[in-house]
Amino acid sequence: MIVGAAAGAICGYLGVYVVLKRIIFVSAALTQISSFGVAMSFYLQSLGLALFSTLIGPFAISLILTCAAGAFFALKREFPRISGEGIIAFGFLIASGGVIILGDRIAVGAHDISTILFGSAVVVAPAEVYIIPAAAFSAFIIHLFLYKDFVFVSFDGEAARLFKYPVRILNTLLLVTVAVVVAVATRALGALPVFALLALPPLAALNLTEKLRLVFVISSILGVLSASLGYFFSFILSMPTGASITVCAAIIFLLSISVRELGKA
Repeated sequence: MIVGAAAGAICGYLGVYVVLKRIIFVSAALTQISSFGVAMSFYLQSLGLALFSTLIGPFAISLILTCAAGAFFALKREFPRISGEGIIAFGFLIASGGVIILGDRIAVGAHDISTILFGSAVVVAPAEVYIIPAAAFSAFIIHLFLYKDFVFVSFDGEAARLFKYPVRILNTLLLVTVAVVVAVATRALGALPVFALLALPPLAALNLTEKLRLVFVISSILGVLSASLGYFFSFILSMPTGASITVCAAIIFLLSISVRELGKA
């Protein structure tokens, strides 16, 4: 639950940028690319390349691919006759297809592939209890020091360019921090709940307040709440953890809509 709470907090925070910058599909693509990296490691083991995958490890392969994709999406948004959204969609689809194909080729790792996609309360390795909170804390520190810069370039890019801000560098750093968190969290929670934590808590927070600073705070709190409740109900009801976290986040989002409508009445 500690891992889930840490992942929920940082995903909820970073998800505010993802939602307000209208790049939710980027987070979906990154979660699938991260899953593909882990699946690739299992596949290399099945081919007898256990030494290679052991030296690099599933997490390292996932991290490298996800960070590379995040930087690519940030630096190269348009291609001749193809929009940036089209490239992101291609990344999402090819990674999703790759995970399914590799999972079909790895009979021994079928359960592991299912865990990557949907999460499990019992799959968290001891090292991940330290890695995920450490990654979340590091991301929070980076965003604490660069908060004003990230907000400026994210929501008023043209003005930021006029003031000579390094917009491309800051946008790349922002997406790379998202990619690192996605790679770390996906290994423990699964692609589905990580995507849900990046999208639903920020959407719920935006229903509750229009003040940007409060949106970040509330979204982080709702991310922790969604992950914690998801683990709790998964344990007592014997449900898949990833699905439980996703449903809890969705219910909180629906409740936030109700609160907003009641406030209007």
